Amino acid sequence: MQRGHERFGVPEENLRAAKKWAEKQKNTEISQCYVPTRKEVAKLGRQKITKILVNWMCHSPVEIIPSRSQIVEVRDILLAREDASSLSNVITMCNYYIAND
Repeated sequence: MQRGHERFGVPEENLRAAKKWAEKQKNTEISQCYVPTRKEVAKLGRQKITKILVNWMCHSPVEIIPSRSQIVEVRDILLAREDASSLSNVITMCNYYIAND
């Protein structure tokens, strides 16, 4: 799989299990939760990537809860973006997640 399309090391079986679980939920935030690709983190618009990352960090089913090291990678990609200054809120959230705050 190309690195840009890789989902931070989350195994396919975990993604399938999380999707199956989410489809049974009535909460749309949970049912739309998934692990973004590296390319999505690097390229999606500010609002869209922020929503995806907040859902992943805060509302994930157990099969896809991100590790601190995964969020370090996400944060580093966000910091490398040209629009990183407009992503300060989600970057700060990543820092809190990494620090376990």
